Amino acid sequence: MIWLTAGVGFLQKKEWAYTIGVIAVVITLFASFWPNIPAMESKAAVPGPWFLIFFPNLLVYFILVMRKGHERGKKAWFGLALGMAFILNFINGIAATTRMSNRLPEINPLIDSYAPASIYMLTMPTNMIASILFGIATIGIFLARNKEKVRIAGLAGAFLAISAGFPLAFYSMFIEGGVPAFSMFILGPVVSLLVGIFILSSKMWNKING
Repeated sequence: MIWLTAGVGFLQKKEWAYTIGVIAVVITLFASFWPNIPAMESKAAVPGPWFLIFFPNLLVYFILVMRKGHERGKKAWFGLALGMAFILNFINGIAATTRMSNRLPEINPLIDSYAPASIYMLTMPTNMIASILFGIATIGIFLARNKEKVRIAGLAGAFLAISAGFPLAFYSMFIEGGVPAFSMFILGPVVSLLVGIFILSSKMWNKING
């Protein structure tokens, strides 16, 4: 429905059409990417079928922001990086919720230990808040007039994602299974760290938005 609204706006040459279009493409990329990760991790579908929606919309994203929005390539790519941080932290929050539910005491919560679920209980809300902040920054970098507020949202998202994401990833990789193993939890904080470096540097931030 959001795409339909944007399409009507573009056909009628309305000023708001680009705004609705950016919101629509960000939501579509988000919704068509994240389900692929749990599907592939569980080997239910490899590659994830939602990539058939994601990649065409990725092309639409670049056409929209660079041709309609007249944004430079570096800003379009950075917006995509912000979007990946948005998605990956959401995935970490969802995965943490699932693992937390599977590890909660089932018989007697007063006696049984919450320890196996504690790391997920602590990090889940932080990852979710970080995801929301990155979502705001992803849309805001193209639409907001006050880019400093967008920068604050992005920085806050990066700090939250790093503080929760790395401990969660290290626990999943080195402690929980007893044997070192790769964990998809590491992707969120790594991408957030890289994005955060660009946001933290005033020179890089101004160069992207200049």
